[in-house]
Amino acid sequence: MTTPNFGTLSVASFWLEYLLDAALHQGCDLSSELVRLGITDEQLESPQARVPLKAEHQLMLKALECTKDPLFGLHMGERIRPRFMGELGYASMSGTNLRQAIDLMVPFQRVTTEFAEAEVLREGDSVTLTWYTAFDEPISTRHRVEAFFVGAVTFGRWISGTDENPVEVRFRHSEPDCGDAEYQRVFRCPVLFDQADNAVVLDQRLLDLPMKDADPEVHHIMRNRLQQAVTRYLARDNLLDQVRMEIRRQLECTIPQVENVAEGLDMKPWTLRRRLRAENTDFSTLLEEERRALARDWLIHSDRSVSQIAADLGYSEQSAFNRAFKRWFDTTPVAYRQEHQKLR
Repeated sequence: MTTPNFGTLSVASFWLEYLLDAALHQGCDLSSELVRLGITDEQLESPQARVPLKAEHQLMLKALECTKDPLFGLHMGERIRPRFMGELGYASMSGTNLRQAIDLMVPFQRVTTEFAEAEVLREGDSVTLTWYTAFDEPISTRHRVEAFFVGAVTFGRWISGTDENPVEVRFRHSEPDCGDAEYQRVFRCPVLFDQADNAVVLDQRLLDLPMKDADPEVHHIMRNRLQQAVTRYLARDNLLDQVRMEIRRQLECTIPQVENVAEGLDMKPWTLRRRLRAENTDFSTLLEEERRALARDWLIHSDRSVSQIAADLGYSEQSAFNRAFKRWFDTTPVAYRQEHQKLR
């Protein structure tokens, strides 16, 4: 079979671990295949590493050949664990409700795998999670889609501590020769094949399901790491995004200075200033933009006090933070939090 033209597309190392774990669970050790493909232990152990999608495709085909499981993707999805989801796993399980988890998942999807994009549509009493992919290659595509959907449903049940089911699941591919009994066991809802899209439909009420391990402080930390992962992914060739990412990283423990940020980017301060001028901006502007974005996010999505947010953003006094916030949003931090939490 001809390998699809995946070009330079890639997947995160934790997605590859997910696949390898599912294969090993069925008695298939793909270590020798990893060596053949030139994938090192260092790559797998680094949360920031990326692996070519064409290599993942070869591993998927090898897993199918070795396990002889016609529903490998379906069973792979049942093996989902937080560590196989990168920063998204722990940010989701420590959040407030399922709505928050889904909202975090959409921008993070491309970090996980460039094979597809996720979209959420809320309409009437239902919420539809759709997975768009440009590839119609029938074998690895089907197993990836099924692993993604089963993983999402299984993980959603686990972090909410409930046994809720989707309203409906739709697949573009045809029903496998082995029938749909396993699909019914896993999804416990109508499963349709040969459809126009790949989608999971949920009852809108499920979005308010509270997380059984909700922890505002842990969520604050993990949400920051998730945002950094997304920024890092988007910033691979973009200087301004790289600077923003480094500012956010340093805000976790100190007040960013141009010298420290430049060091974090492995360049001299004067070089960073010069390159920022070439982009028609400067360090102070980018720092303020990041403070503004983080202030908004923390007020809406965390339980941290206004005084704590002010301190975390490097303001020596809350009054200075209040003045800056008033300039940004034409309201006070307390009023902003009250207004937006009404909408959640």
